[in-house]
Amino acid sequence: MTETNMNTNMKKETSGLDEALRSALQRQEVPDGFADQVMARVAAQKSVPQLVRRASWLSLFTQPIFTQPIIRWAALAAFATVMIFGVHLYEMRRERAEGEAAKQRLMLALRVAGSKLQLAKAKVNEMNANENQNRQVKE
Repeated sequence: MTETNMNTNMKKETSGLDEALRSALQRQEVPDGFADQVMARVAAQKSVPQLVRRASWLSLFTQPIFTQPIIRWAALAAFATVMIFGVHLYEMRRERAEGEAAKQRLMLALRVAGSKLQLAKAKVNEMNANENQNRQVKE
């Protein structure tokens, strides 16, 4: 097929599409009673109670699932279990951290007490050495 044939075929398709669009979009008169029919339909829809739907995207996934009570209770039990486990885990970590802090304080207290004992021992040894020297001098 040559280029000119393709262009003419395309123009024919385009003009056919244009013509179809023009005919579909032509202004038409509204039938008699159209407004009354619309108002009656609106009034009928207002009288029927509508279910309130959440605007959340999550409701698209969860709403059909949680319609049965057993599934609701199972989900509630699973949620409660996870929450209790989480609180328990938090408490265990807190107790462990407190224990490690107490251990550090104890180690520091033992180091201070040890250094004080070393200082007292050195003083006692010094006093004993002075006494021994005084005894030897007197003799």
